[in-house]
Amino acid sequence: MLVFKYIEDKAVFQTFYSKLLAKRLINGTSNSHFSEGQMIAQLKQNCGVDYTAKLARMFNDMGVSEELLEHFKGNAIYKEIKGVESFSILVLATGSWPLQPPATNFIVPEELVSCEQTFQKFYQSKHSGRKLNWLLQFSKGEIKTKYISTGKQLTFQCSTYQMGILLQFNEHETITTEELATATSLTKVTLSQTLATLLRTRVLLMEPANGKLTAQSTFRLNTDFKSKHAKVLINVRLEPQQQEDTDETHKVVEEDRKLQIQAAIVRIMKARKRYKHGNLMSEVIQQLQSRFKPKVSVIKKCIDILIEKEYLARVEGEKDTYEYLA
Repeated sequence: MLVFKYIEDKAVFQTFYSKLLAKRLINGTSNSHFSEGQMIAQLKQNCGVDYTAKLARMFNDMGVSEELLEHFKGNAIYKEIKGVESFSILVLATGSWPLQPPATNFIVPEELVSCEQTFQKFYQSKHSGRKLNWLLQFSKGEIKTKYISTGKQLTFQCSTYQMGILLQFNEHETITTEELATATSLTKVTLSQTLATLLRTRVLLMEPANGKLTAQSTFRLNTDFKSKHAKVLINVRLEPQQQEDTDETHKVVEEDRKLQIQAAIVRIMKARKRYKHGNLMSEVIQQLQSRFKPKVSVIKKCIDILIEKEYLARVEGEKDTYEYLA
């Protein structure tokens, strides 16, 4: 918090903090919920209720999800799930979490379909007016192996997309990239990234081994796979993906700032009715500098956007003067 006081772009910090907090809560990697709560309390004290409102709702959703899961597992409908040892779920409010919808379609493997259908049935019986959007890109699971040549049974901890690929080998000895694309409905980029993680961890082997990934590349399970551990984490992320996430977050921040600048301009002009360009620029900067320092060039673009949207108009005969259009 001492360092936080010196951060100029507190809006950028908030965006990255909320995304990282969401990952910790979803993946269960937070060391202490008490410490997380203390941090949010101090952010609230420094920046106000609005700054931490979504963070607080995220914690509330986690508590509600735990209660919902208990009711689900205690309900007779839970026994309808077949072929899966255990299943859990988080129900998170769309407006509170910095989570994007999937960038790809995905055909849920037959082995997992009963999980989705059973919970959907249970949830609709409790909340008939609500809609569930499945964010399978954040989901994960465990698969037990029965194919290792040594006879040792391993448990792979993997993403749902990785599960979708690995479960294809219940029916196939080998399978091509094109066949996997058809079976999973993953986009070319997502399929390539997912296959890259399985190849890097040596769970899958590709033929030709040193060739580039093509539609006709063939994959098979590595029956000689070895590990000192009974549980093997193969749900690893590639560095380019992490960089893409960072770049995407910066884009989201920039777009959010433009909206905040436009809102500040409208507030000021609504109160002033007519205002000189220089005065408007100064007041916008003054209003927003507690969260970030808006660039002059961006403010000018936002003024032009509001003129196009007919919120503002340039006053004829008066240089650099705007008027508010009610």
